Amino acid sequence: MKSKRYVVMGAGEVGFHLARTLSQEGHSVVIIERDPFKRDRVEEFDVAFVLGDGTHVPVLKAARVRDCDLFMAVSSSDEANLAASVLAKHLGACRTVVRVGVAEEATTHRRIYEEVFGANMLLSTQVLASTRILNYILGHNTLAVEYLARGKVQLRKIHLEEGSILTQRPLHAIEMPHGSLVVAFFHGEELIIPSGADMAQPGDDALILCKSEVIDRVERMMSSRPRTIGTVVIAGGGATGQTVAQALIGQADRVRIIEHDRQRAGELAIQFPGLEVLCGDTTDMALLRAERIADASSFLALSGNDERNLMACLLAQELGVPQVVALVARTETSHLWRKLGLMHVVSPRRLAYERIQEYIRSGYSANIVSLQHGAAQVIERRLAEASPAAGVTLAEMSPPRGFIVGAVVRGDKVFVPSGPDRLEVGDVVILFVHEEHVPTVHLLFPGKEPA
Repeated sequence: MKSKRYVVMGAGEVGFHLARTLSQEGHSVVIIERDPFKRDRVEEFDVAFVLGDGTHVPVLKAARVRDCDLFMAVSSSDEANLAASVLAKHLGACRTVVRVGVAEEATTHRRIYEEVFGANMLLSTQVLASTRILNYILGHNTLAVEYLARGKVQLRKIHLEEGSILTQRPLHAIEMPHGSLVVAFFHGEELIIPSGADMAQPGDDALILCKSEVIDRVERMMSSRPRTIGTVVIAGGGATGQTVAQALIGQADRVRIIEHDRQRAGELAIQFPGLEVLCGDTTDMALLRAERIADASSFLALSGNDERNLMACLLAQELGVPQVVALVARTETSHLWRKLGLMHVVSPRRLAYERIQEYIRSGYSANIVSLQHGAAQVIERRLAEASPAAGVTLAEMSPPRGFIVGAVVRGDKVFVPSGPDRLEVGDVVILFVHEEHVPTVHLLFPGKEPA
């Protein structure tokens, strides 16, 4: 394997593991870090260390970002990561990855951030962690998520187990939820653009395009392990706890959040009247008993404090809660949690590290069809007056197999078009296109992707 050159900004959990793994694979790695005491931690493997702030040009020049294959801004500061990405690109870095914490940046505003800050991939630790937790609680098999049209549309890669409906019937015999569409199957390394007569095999992955509001129905339909979700108790009403709680509304019989900060608890109660919010300390056994936490089917400790999460989970297990999930920041202590009986530990930093590793190994493709080495693309276009597709129905366009108009966003309305639907100037269209049809996209839908 040809040796490459990488620059990593931030020697925390994500940066440390990236630097160690890439250096062990024979690549040249430089770490930029403000804390001089972290130099000792990385000296055990062969990497260069530049002491300083990655948002300062002299520091980036000292790390020679101008000739690196990939600049990874993975420090604990979102603002510093975004600023460093702009500077690194300006100085000549081929590609940049930017880690952010908050989900909204990577969902609703992802394309704006990628364009303005020069990021080739923007990943949110909050999105990664929330997806993993929901997979576990709901029995889903989501492998990756792509947010399109400012979060109104999602593209999900879902693993299909034996018993999933897509492995039992051909597509024409399946009534998909309104606003969803199966656009591809992955059979090993083979990408299949299905017709109505096609049926997936157990072990395949399905790529499904759908409106965000129907994704829960799609996930339940695809799962071979339908679960009845009773009461879910979430300890911690921060960003991750809030995201998970929102996703569980309508799926769990009851969702309860216990937040120790009184002001935060009040804000959550006002913002989400569909949730049951309690102010209290989840490390207080008397409180857990009084609130009958033992009756819950799942207990999720999602605060920003590892020790609080550890204690809360141990108490919930002592009370007999069957499913316990803990959010941890320090990945090196995860094995200790498991020894203490915690069956499921989610580390956002570990998930970010794994996602960046996948990005590197895929040949730097941030799209979730990257495992097929660019065999297909997901493209967004806003219809201009000069577009040949403007004013044309889908039937009149007659797109070939492998050219799918998957969704249309018209103002606040999102729909999956059928033959009689006519495309209008100003529409944002989301296309799933096999590589051989990419030139056709440029002819029918000229212009840039919408921000």
